[in-house]
Amino acid sequence: MKTNKRLDGKKKLVTLTMKLERDMRSFCRDRGIESESELIRRAISKYIYADGEDAAIGLQGMRQLRDKTEELRDILDLSFRYMKLMHVSLLAYHPEIDPKVADGAFASANARHEKFFAAFADGLGNDPPFFEGLLHRYYSEGDDGQG
Repeated sequence: MKTNKRLDGKKKLVTLTMKLERDMRSFCRDRGIESESELIRRAISKYIYADGEDAAIGLQGMRQLRDKTEELRDILDLSFRYMKLMHVSLLAYHPEIDPKVADGAFASANARHEKFFAAFADGLGNDPPFFEGLLHRYYSEGDDGQG
């Protein structure tokens, strides 16, 4: 059996408290770790190499979070565009009228939509500021809400 020695040939000695020794024995028994030496080797390796692993895991997590955020942003953008178009269409849809009248109806629908949205925004006063801010940012990014 090979014994672990320091570079100068002497054994490595570590002093542990009685409580730590009991906890180590219990931990090894519960986790199926063969010896306390193996536990110490694992713990030291994990401690030494944790920074690199944590950074890699952190970067991967940040990428996943960024991708999910982009996906949510796209979903919200699509939803707001759809709601606006649907609302304007509901207010403006008149298939049997003269095109000159239809243009006026469309302009009227846009004006009624703006009134509707103003009332909707006023109703958000008791809702979380995030949602109100999100709507404000969305509609203030461009004149037509297209960002």
